[in-house]
Amino acid sequence: MQIIKVKYLKGEVPNGKDYTFYSNELVKPGDLVQINSSAKGVVTEVDVPESEIEAFKDRVKTITGKVVEKEQTDE
Repeated sequence: MQIIKVKYLKGEVPNGKDYTFYSNELVKPGDLVQINSSAKGVVTEVDVPESEIEAFKDRVKTITGKVVEKEQTDE
């Protein structure tokens, strides 16, 4: 499991501070991730040391996964 930092997206723009999450998928900085059923974010840091979250690691949530881009259809 990877420990990552994510900045929430407001519209399509990263906004606010970085939040720490676990990820079951391998992600890299710049990847768009689904934080929960409604929130998306952009990965800002990967391989965060566990010592950095020691005080609150029991409250760190796991992201849903990478954002799946919908295919554009030509009409």
